[in-house]
Amino acid sequence: MVAGFSFTCASALDLGPPPERLRSVKSHAGTPLIAGLLKRLGPLMTGAMAAASLFLTACTVPAAPAPQHAGDFVQKMPPNVARLPRPRLGDDFYGYVNNQWLATYKLPADKASFGAAEELADHSESEVRTMIEEIITARPAKGTTEQKIADLYAAALDEKTIEARGLDPIRPHLARIHAATTLDDITRLMGRIGYNSPFSAGVAPSPADPDANAVWISQAGLGMPHRGYYLDSGLQSTTLQVAYRRHISTILGLIGESDPDRGAQRLYNLEYRIAQAQTDEDRSISATESMRAMSYADLKAFAPGFDWATFLKAAGMDSASRFVVTDQTAVPALAKLVSDVSIDDWKLWLEFHIASDFSPSLPKAFADSYFDFFTRQLSGITERPERWKFAISVVNEQLGDAVAELYVKRYFPADNKTKIDAIVGNIRTAFASRMRSLDWMDDKTRAAALAKLDALQGMIAYPDSWRDYSSLDIEPGKLVEGIFAAFELDWREQQNDLSTQVDRRRWEAPAHVVNAFYSPLGNTFVLPAGILQPPFFDPKADPAANYGGIGAVIGHEMSHGFDDQGRQFDSVGRAVNWWTSETDDRFVARSNQLIDQYDRYCPYFSACVNGLGTLGENIGDLAGLEIAYAAYHLSLGGVAAPLVDGLTGDQRFFLAYAQSYREKVREEYAKALLEGDSHAPSRYRVNGVIRNMDAWYAAFDIKPTDRLYLAPEERVRIW
Repeated sequence: MVAGFSFTCASALDLGPPPERLRSVKSHAGTPLIAGLLKRLGPLMTGAMAAASLFLTACTVPAAPAPQHAGDFVQKMPPNVARLPRPRLGDDFYGYVNNQWLATYKLPADKASFGAAEELADHSESEVRTMIEEIITARPAKGTTEQKIADLYAAALDEKTIEARGLDPIRPHLARIHAATTLDDITRLMGRIGYNSPFSAGVAPSPADPDANAVWISQAGLGMPHRGYYLDSGLQSTTLQVAYRRHISTILGLIGESDPDRGAQRLYNLEYRIAQAQTDEDRSISATESMRAMSYADLKAFAPGFDWATFLKAAGMDSASRFVVTDQTAVPALAKLVSDVSIDDWKLWLEFHIASDFSPSLPKAFADSYFDFFTRQLSGITERPERWKFAISVVNEQLGDAVAELYVKRYFPADNKTKIDAIVGNIRTAFASRMRSLDWMDDKTRAAALAKLDALQGMIAYPDSWRDYSSLDIEPGKLVEGIFAAFELDWREQQNDLSTQVDRRRWEAPAHVVNAFYSPLGNTFVLPAGILQPPFFDPKADPAANYGGIGAVIGHEMSHGFDDQGRQFDSVGRAVNWWTSETDDRFVARSNQLIDQYDRYCPYFSACVNGLGTLGENIGDLAGLEIAYAAYHLSLGGVAAPLVDGLTGDQRFFLAYAQSYREKVREEYAKALLEGDSHAPSRYRVNGVIRNMDAWYAAFDIKPTDRLYLAPEERVRIW
């Protein structure tokens, strides 16, 4: 369970196991919607990404641009473009700062959203392309990491070979599924890496003992991103349900199903039953209830009716003695469902998902159907990105650490790490100072909170050691096989983890991603090199912009150790309650105030923010900016910040923060995010935060007549 933030993240549904090498039994080729929530790290969402969608509260707080002078805050535009009237600063601070960009920026046809994080990700993507193409030109030796990167990239670009090979890359998998005749056969297939399953299973630290690895079991098995897509009877959902069945029929026809339309209805009916059995995240329950640590005997008793022994043996996890079950009633309900469905329906479902999940890497007819449903209809994107971008995403997903090692050496200045360490130190000092002065926390809880903050480990820029890919074989021209080989490498590493102590310094995302993470089970936060560059961080920039940008990111990540979920883990990551009941009650009361505020933010008619579902990220946003503001003033060393183009340091700090969240999002995608994302829309990540901060009122002389004004007693003050 990792916490963090993003423009459109993420995390990404953050209640579940931590990302410590967690790979799902099903290498789910997640939809572009889910991939978008996870910052689209790749065209296929392996189990690692499926798992991350549960527990990486991974989120990229878009950090602010780094202005050298205040003029950068006055939105620049071509001279022939008329400046649009701004909303009043106190009525809509987000709109005041970003109105011109929001009104004039045209979202590219191949994107569901675009903002500061996506802009930096695009830049990094181009740098990776340049780097890989130079590797290809150099003709690296067989067996080297460079050869594997080059050959996987070239295979993803080679549409002619992909077309000529047809179904050959997945025929062995289809044949294996077709040969199944018994429920035991089906169960074994569900346990294999790369095949669909009603359960996600992977290895990660146990909340009962975070130095020991356990097998985490949670709900899985759907093709559409969320159970609500199946269960909602509204017009928009009904339209998508019809479109999904059309996609199923197309894929079944392409793999030779004799009656694809009938097969599509059978398969949809099966997934509808899976959706009924699944549960929605409930942040109101405790960590120990939501992540139940148990023995193998406990697992069989908790979720009877399923052959766990056969499943775990097929997954190579039959040696496990520790288990963690999430999703409450879903796992028992899904265990019962397996034997209630015919073998023929399970086989059809498994065949479809192998073909659909790999569709972006198969011939054009497969890729077209996949794009039409998952990208165009779910996300509103009308054009595919250029093919090289697809190839980059494949390499980043399957060889991410290998790419990151080369990227960091080439693009990340060593001096930047020292400079970001200084900001991290000020953020930590400011957070501790605020803890000592909290009026709602008693001394016993305060001492434990300070101890947890002191134990919090920061992993900055890049890991101490890089992942070993020596056992991975990538053959030229074999894209699907290369992806599957990477899946199997992940899986072997997880199997090995069952017999080893947890590696608390292991990174769960490549160091060049534009993101940031917190893990409550490790009490660690990660700031990858990818986010430590303009516009997120610039060592030459105005400190107000850096603290309003990367400072808010750092404060956000640190605060996740003390949000509604992170506070239920102690300084070493055990799921225990270390709060006194009095302090706990006061924290909950303040959290409820924040829930009430966000419940009232409705970007669409009858479509509002889920205050409870976004609570952890909203606490992170508010705490992160409050802590960053205090750290900014600490960095000034008692000297007043200079006026720049007539703006005070405080004004530049808040303007930078608001500018960092400017974002265009397609309506289809935005509505989907309201359903499944753990973050509020960007407008409320600005307006909903600053209106609770006294310093913002003072910086801009906000009056009771301003719409964002909250009376002092109504402002939420947590960290």
